Order: sequence, then structure tokens, then C-alpha cells
Amino acid sequence: MKSTQSMNQYLNVKEVAELLHIAEKTVRKYVWQKSIPYTKIGGHVRFNKERLNQWLEYRNVPTLDEIQFGSIRNSSLNRKGVDR
Repeated sequence: MKSTQSMNQYLNVKEVAELLHIAEKTVRKYVWQKSIPYTKIGGHVRFNKERLNQWLEYRNVPTLDEIQFGSIRNSSLNRKGVDR
């Protein structure tokens, strides 16, 4: 059996909605569209915190300064992490 700490790495729909400050209905829509990473455990939708953070980072829109002057993320890698 997994430890409590390991199980605490998963969030439910309500927790994700609160974290992102969006409606639960919107989180469920993202699940239905398969646009947010999730896992089904016993028929329940759960979200791994680490994967959710990675998903959020991927969706991050760079500032104009980051685009003009470059950043770690935009310097030599494209959005998928592949050399340009």
C-alpha cells in the first residue's frame, strides 16, 4: 500500500478548481477534452500535483521581455523541449 505522503500528491476536481481559481465545471470540461493530465483511480478522476505543475508551466505565456531578450526556456529549446 502507498504511503499517505504519496497519496497526498493527488488532487480531486474540487481541489484543482480551487488551486486554479476556476469552476469545477471547467476542470471537468478539460478532463472531457483530455487537455489536462489526469488519472482515474477507482473510477474517480485525480490529478498528480507534479504533472499538473508541468502542464501549467507548459501553458505559461512568456512576457514581451522574455520573447525579445530570451530566457532559459526560449533560448535554445522550443516549447516541446527540442533543440531548434
